[in-house]
Amino acid sequence: FSVSEISPPASRHADTTDDGDLMSTESPTKRRRNGGEVRVVQVIGGSEVHIGHGLLRKVPEMALAAGIKASRFVIVSDETVFGLYGQTLVDAFVAAGHTPLTFQVKPGENSKCRMYKQQIEDHMLEHRCQRDTCMVALGGGVVGDLTGYVAATYMRGVPVVQVPTSMMAMLDSSVGGKTAINVPSGKNLVGAFHQPRRVVIDLELLRSLSEREVVEGLAEAVKMGCIRHAPLFDLLEGRVEEVKALQPDAIEQVVTEAVRLKAEVVALDEKEGGVRSTLNFGHTIGHAIEGLASPQLLHGECVSIGCVYEAVLARDLGQLAPSAVGRISRVFKAYGLPTTCPLKYLRLDELMGKMALDKKNAAGRVRVTILKSIGSSFDHPQPVDTALIRRLLSPSLLVLPPAAPPSGAVLVPGSKSISNRVLLMAAMGRGTVAIRGLLQSDDTQVMIAALAAMGAGPFSWLDGGNILQLTGLAGKFAPPTEPLYLGNAGTAARFLTTCATLIHAPGAATTLTGDGRMKQRPIDDLTAALRQCGCSIEHTEPATSPASLPLRVDASGFPGGRIELSGRVSSQFVSSVLLSAPYAQQPVELVLKEPPVSQSYIDMTVSLMRSFGVAVERQGALVYKVPRAVYANPASLQVEADASSATYPLAIAAITGGKVTAETVGADSIQGDARFAALLGEMGCAVQQDGTSTTVSGPPPSQRLRAVEVDMEPLTDAFMTAVAVMAVAEGTSRVTGIANQRVKECNRIAVMVSELGKLGIEAGELEDGMWVTGVDPATFAPRPATIACHNDHRIAMSFAVLGARLPGITIGQKDCVDKTFPEFWAVMSSKLGLSYDVPPPEACSSAAAAGAAAGAAPA
Repeated sequence: FSVSEISPPASRHADTTDDGDLMSTESPTKRRRNGGEVRVVQVIGGSEVHIGHGLLRKVPEMALAAGIKASRFVIVSDETVFGLYGQTLVDAFVAAGHTPLTFQVKPGENSKCRMYKQQIEDHMLEHRCQRDTCMVALGGGVVGDLTGYVAATYMRGVPVVQVPTSMMAMLDSSVGGKTAINVPSGKNLVGAFHQPRRVVIDLELLRSLSEREVVEGLAEAVKMGCIRHAPLFDLLEGRVEEVKALQPDAIEQVVTEAVRLKAEVVALDEKEGGVRSTLNFGHTIGHAIEGLASPQLLHGECVSIGCVYEAVLARDLGQLAPSAVGRISRVFKAYGLPTTCPLKYLRLDELMGKMALDKKNAAGRVRVTILKSIGSSFDHPQPVDTALIRRLLSPSLLVLPPAAPPSGAVLVPGSKSISNRVLLMAAMGRGTVAIRGLLQSDDTQVMIAALAAMGAGPFSWLDGGNILQLTGLAGKFAPPTEPLYLGNAGTAARFLTTCATLIHAPGAATTLTGDGRMKQRPIDDLTAALRQCGCSIEHTEPATSPASLPLRVDASGFPGGRIELSGRVSSQFVSSVLLSAPYAQQPVELVLKEPPVSQSYIDMTVSLMRSFGVAVERQGALVYKVPRAVYANPASLQVEADASSATYPLAIAAITGGKVTAETVGADSIQGDARFAALLGEMGCAVQQDGTSTTVSGPPPSQRLRAVEVDMEPLTDAFMTAVAVMAVAEGTSRVTGIANQRVKECNRIAVMVSELGKLGIEAGELEDGMWVTGVDPATFAPRPATIACHNDHRIAMSFAVLGARLPGITIGQKDCVDKTFPEFWAVMSSKLGLSYDVPPPEACSSAAAAGAAAGAAPA
């Protein structure tokens, strides 16, 4: 087989197969045919793939050049494709001296069946086709697989030429000789290996496809980059828009490289006895989902979902870095592909039943391709405990209290607050910065995507995805061409509102929008302050969201000057103005109308701005002066671990009598939530803290924690974790200073009260907080309950803490932890020995209902 290097060069990756042998870097053969260049990839046994533009009329010539001595040619296509290209191909054969026989099937997966196989064979027999017949498959994967299987068995095997017309067929199914039909028990369960003599890929045929059909095929290219060749993944990651637009150079590189890689694997393992089965990455779970979701979801869309789930599985098994999972998910999302299974198809028993029939299985065990890094996987699919797959796919988890107090050390992900600030300043700044430790989660993905839409980037991932390299725009953002959809990412929504005013493009505007809850979260204190200083901002749905997103921000510049702002609802309003203030048209004097909430987060902003070369002058408690400047990106920057995320494992130690160390979160942290350990000390825990780590030892089970009254204004994001611990403390605890938590991902105070009530724990709201009366875990029998998380990561993780002490707690919407701590469940299991189970179906249904209502979370 011939192989090639692709552009950009693979300077960051070793081109090695899994056994360490260097792969050839020789380019595919290039041939000129009637003035056009054709790339040729040799596969095995004389099979060749020809790739180029305008090749459809040359199929007869290529078939004859392959040495196929046929007296008859039989073209099989579906009715839609034949209507587009059939007559052109027939005319080409007639011009070459052969009048082909044709057969058309109905479009769609249902045609890949025994009935059509028999009808094609009968049609050929009726026309006296002998062994010197050559079949030609003109169509997508369905036609290619069906025609190939007929060719494999007709007269004990006749030649076949594949002419794929879909992206999926070009990249995958037409190459390698796997043919099959579907049967009632599952997909591709009856078939044969039969190599096509030629595969003719005419890239011009892609022009007739919809964008959805193009990108679902590209899922196979992303998959190939994941398992086999990191440079292909880099190409797909770095040139998304060019590839989606079928820019000739970009799409030719992608198709050629994907075909080359598949040819390499086929040559190593034609009959799928070993390494070739790794090509099914994403297909174990993806095929099962497709069995329930087709035709609503296309094959490539199901593969995309399957790849992300199986990447998460590799991460949870300790084989794949969390940063790699983030990159894989982001690339699929960048191409508009789904990455999670719609709830209506998450029927676990049916999905597991379909996985049980997967062809990779052996000895009754489900086997899955497990990634080791982007571009590398284990040589063979690995057996995986089905209970682990069920927990992975379940929308909810039942928390099981541990038999013994947990003990261990936990390294939590990077700080969400620091990551979002650093991303924005690096994009605004001048120079190139390498950011290590960046949180890779839903929230930061939203920020990166929005900044990219405003002209920032490229965002280059180095060191296997552990380092993000970014060259700043020096404040020169461009208006995005589409609305910025920010989901429920409040930090991104607030920071980007002021950032969007920096754009100066007369007549242009930036629209910021989000999900249902984001359209309830107030931002009018910020927009009113910006309008008063001369910015043009409009709330575009005044009837339903007069104080919230969506917003239209005109690209008329940020005048700056004196700005009066209230920070009582959110300190992020203050940070939003401060972060963009250096690029205002005149120096900014920010005057706060009253002391803000969460002062520690404003202090964090000022500290980080200083690290980017901008000194903010604070006058008294309420005035900040920011000079005009350009951020100077440092050469490198380390993001602290997330102090808010560290509260959960520390609280588990407190609530169970265990001993847990949070690594890299200590007294030197600039995050307010690093003070959480001191609160646990007041409640009766032993606390050890140095500059870079914190260890908490909970009291023994015979000793109750103490109730406390505490003002948590300096560490508001940790109040839910504190309440979970207070729920088993002796006495009534009161938390104040957290009124702003009513306008977060949900009304967190109301939700904590209601969900504790489900368990039978007394709690109530205060004007600026809440109270809770703790129960004695030794005697209390909680009512089993499914916690409605309202798509709030902190609700989910806080009740997971409580579930480590009280039985019967099911976490609905378990995947909402992806917002800040994607590996939460796996880390708590692997590092602290906690266990989780799939709840009964009725609990899963309850969780699904809570998820559907998340957009209408208590306000």
